[in-house]
Amino acid sequence: MSAREHFTLGSIYEKRGEPELALREYKMALNKDSHFLPAMTRLGELSYGMGQYDQAERYYRKTIEVAPRNGDLYNNLSWVYLSQGKKLKEAESLILRAMELTPEHKGYYLDTLGAIYLKQHRYREAIGVLERAISFFDETQSDLLSQVYLHLGTAYDRIGERPKAEEVFKKAKDALDR
Repeated sequence: MSAREHFTLGSIYEKRGEPELALREYKMALNKDSHFLPAMTRLGELSYGMGQYDQAERYYRKTIEVAPRNGDLYNNLSWVYLSQGKKLKEAESLILRAMELTPEHKGYYLDTLGAIYLKQHRYREAIGVLERAISFFDETQSDLLSQVYLHLGTAYDRIGERPKAEEVFKKAKDALDR
């Protein structure tokens, strides 16, 4: 089988809720073609989703080597660090690079940057970045908008602005209810 065929089979396993089999097929795809970006990316995403952060980091670093101009890959690696609360300065650098490379995804990246600032207890900076992020989304992107509002509400809560936090948390709920 080709790398593409292994990847397709991995995708089927993934849709069927069989992540271990999906991982196996994605790895086999890479054995056929060590630069097959779709398999590398899925390996990173699956590993991240399974809490295997060291593996996810390894795959995302490899994807960045193969596709160094893809900002989404830098964003993904930032989330690996953010989820562990480590290498936050590097995560910040990665997300700033992502914004340079793929400016059309700036809203997503600003949300990631805001989440990094939250983790670093830089709440006021997080508020500024997250308020900018909101302007990049509309009501049709309710899941994303809700996530940004949740991050923003958390930032307001952390600086003691409870009424503002409650207002923003309500917006997060309303976005999901649409």
